[in-house]
Amino acid sequence: MSIIQPVFKLELNHKVTPGVVIIAKYDGTHPCLTASAGYDKIIIHHPYGSILATGRAQRSHAHGEVSELNVSQAVIALAAGTLKPDCSRDMLIIGSPTQILAYDVHDNSDLFFKEALDGVNVLITGSFGKFNEMLAIIGGNSSVQGVNWRGNEVFWNVVGGKVCSMIILDFDKDGENELIVGSDDSYIRVLKNNQFMVELAETGPVTCLSAINESKQNAIALQMSGESLACAWANGRLDWRDGGSGRVLRRVQMRAGAAAMLLADYRSVGAPDLICVSDRGEVLGYPPYHENVGFNATSNKTASEEERLAITELLNKKQALMVELQHYEANAANAGLSLDELPATGMPTNTRLQVAVNPNEEEGCLDLAISTNNETIVRAALVLAEGIFESGETLARHPSLAQLRSVLHAPLKPPRDVPVDVHIKALVGYADSEQFHIFELTKHLPRFAMYTMATSAAANKTDSWVTFQITERLQRICIWINQNFLLEEELEIESEDAKELNASFLSLRDKSRLDMNFAVNGKVKFTTADIGLAGELIQSLANYLNLGDLQVDIS
Repeated sequence: MSIIQPVFKLELNHKVTPGVVIIAKYDGTHPCLTASAGYDKIIIHHPYGSILATGRAQRSHAHGEVSELNVSQAVIALAAGTLKPDCSRDMLIIGSPTQILAYDVHDNSDLFFKEALDGVNVLITGSFGKFNEMLAIIGGNSSVQGVNWRGNEVFWNVVGGKVCSMIILDFDKDGENELIVGSDDSYIRVLKNNQFMVELAETGPVTCLSAINESKQNAIALQMSGESLACAWANGRLDWRDGGSGRVLRRVQMRAGAAAMLLADYRSVGAPDLICVSDRGEVLGYPPYHENVGFNATSNKTASEEERLAITELLNKKQALMVELQHYEANAANAGLSLDELPATGMPTNTRLQVAVNPNEEEGCLDLAISTNNETIVRAALVLAEGIFESGETLARHPSLAQLRSVLHAPLKPPRDVPVDVHIKALVGYADSEQFHIFELTKHLPRFAMYTMATSAAANKTDSWVTFQITERLQRICIWINQNFLLEEELEIESEDAKELNASFLSLRDKSRLDMNFAVNGKVKFTTADIGLAGELIQSLANYLNLGDLQVDIS
C-alpha cells in the first residue's frame, strides 16, 4: 500500500464531539462543516467567506474561518436540510436532550422551537413514502417523529428501543424511499409510510447505518468514494476497500480518533471529496479513489512510516505463506505412508474436522464439541461468533497436555434469539506434534437454538398464551420448527390424517417452558410466560409463511 496525500488539510482549533458533525449549504451554494464543540457550543467552518448575518453566531478567536454558535442546552445531535418550501438554503436542526431548534443560519432567524417529550438521540432530514415534503426526523428514546418546517407533527411511531441511527433509502426497491431505524435493542426496523414493514435482528446495538453499494471493531462511518468503500474507525484509521471483494486498497491513520466521515464538494471543483474529521478537530479531504488511477496524488518523499509498515506486513505474509508451503510439501511427501510410517508432523490425508452442538441443561448453555474422524486430536481451537461471548466475539480453547482429550468442548450462550454462524479454526495434529494443521469450519445455530425439547409434560407450565389463525399445512409448520430449533431428530407428522401438531420446549436460559400447538384448522397457540419470546416466534413464523399481518389474541 503506497502513501496517500490529502488534497486539503486544515485545523479547526476546536475539539469535536464524535458523531455530531454535518456539512450544510447555509447560503444554498457553499458547503460548511458544522460540528458540536463542547456542551452547548456549535462551530461552523466557512472557508468561502462569511455567509452569516450578524447575530448569535460569533467569529471564533481560535480560527478566522470558524464561527461559534452558543445554545442554552447540551447539543446532542445536528442535522441540516432544505426544510423551507421554495428555498434552496439548508436549515440547521439542533437537538438538545428534550428540545428541537430549527435555525436559519444565513438569515439568523428561528424556524421553530419544539419540545421533544421522548428525548433526542438522532436527527436527520428527508422525505419518504407518502410524506413528500422535507421533514426533520427525530429519533428518541422509544419513538420516531417527523415534523415539517413549521414544527408541526407529520408522523409519529413507537420503536422498541432507544433510537441510535436512522437513514432514508429505497429498502424494497419499489422506487419509493423508506425510513430505516437502528436501535439499542439490536433491531433494524423499516418504516414504510407510517407502518413498520420489516424487523431485522442484529447481535448488538445498531449504532451506524449508511447507504452503500452491495458490498465490521467499531466503525464510525461508511461512504462510497469513487469505486471503493471508505470506512472510518473509532481509533482514527481510514480504509479504502474494493467495493466487490473488500480487499484493502489504501489505509491512513489520523492523529486522533475519528469523529465523522462525510462526502461533499468542499473545494467546489464539481466532484465530492471524502472529508474525514478527527475528534481533535483535524480535517482531511481526499478525492474519489479509483483503483486504476489511485487518488491522482503523487509524492517524491522518502519512505514514510506507513510505507515501512506496509512492507513489514507484506514480509510477514510472505513468511506465513512459506511455512504453509512447507506443510503442503510435507503432506505430499507423506502421501501413501501408513500411520506407523508417518513422521511426527505428518497427518492422514483423509483427516476431517467434526463439530456437534448439544444442549447442556445443567450449565444452561449449548455444548460445542470439536473432534476429528481419526486418531489425531484438536490441540487448540478459536471459536468466532457475534454476540455470544461476554468478552467479545472470540473464545479460545487451549487445554494443557495433561488435559488433552479426543474431543474439545466449548460453551455457547447466545443471549438473544437470533441465528448465528459459529466459525471454528482448529489446530489439528498429534499430542507430541510440533507443527499442526489448521482446519476451518462453520456451524449454523438456528434462531431458537437455546430451547431444547421438554421431556416432562407438566414441568413449569404457565397460563399465559397467545393465539392466532393461519392457513397452512402442518407439514410446512414441521419444516419451520426443524429449521428454527436445534433438534436431535427432525420433527415429523405422525400421519397424513393428524389433527394437530404439538411441540414443547424448555429454555436453557431460565428453565421456562414453551408449548406450541398447531391445529389442522389453522388455529395456533403459543403458551409461554415470556411475551417477548411469543413475539419472536410469531415474527419468525410470519416471515417464513410470507404473512403481512396477523390478528393475535393475548392472555
